[in-house]
Amino acid sequence: MRKFFRFFWNAGATIFWGGLIILTPIWLLGFLMASGCSFDEYEELYSPDKSMRAVVINADCGATTNWQTQVYVEKVDGSRKTDNLIRLNGHPKDTNYQISWLNDREFLISEFEFDEMLGFKNQSWGIDFVRVHFKTNGS
Repeated sequence: MRKFFRFFWNAGATIFWGGLIILTPIWLLGFLMASGCSFDEYEELYSPDKSMRAVVINADCGATTNWQTQVYVEKVDGSRKTDNLIRLNGHPKDTNYQISWLNDREFLISEFEFDEMLGFKNQSWGIDFVRVHFKTNGS
C-alpha cells in the first residue's frame, strides 16, 4: 500500500512540475506578444437626446509608432457600438478635426486634413442607429 501511495504522490508531483515548466514559457510568450497599445478616452460628445455618445480616443502603441486619433459612436446604454469611424495620424490635441451632432441620428466628423487620415469606415449600421458624414478641411 505504501508503494502504491508513493507512486501516485510522485506521479502527481511530476505532472505538476512538468506542466509548470512547459506552460510557463508559453504564458510568457503570450504575455510578451499581447498588444502593447493603450487606448485613452480624450473627448466625448453626447447626441442632442443624450441616447448616443461619440468618443475620441488617443491610441498609443509604443515608441516605434505615432499616436492615432480614433473616433467611434456608441449607444449610451451599451447596446450598440460602431467600429472606429476614422483614424487620424497624431495625438488628438495636435490633430485638426471637429466632431458634431447634426441631429439625434446624424454625426459629422469634419475639418481634418485628408493627408492625415489613416483609415475610415462609412457603412450603414441600420435605421435605429447613427448615420456618419465626413467632411475634409476645405471641402
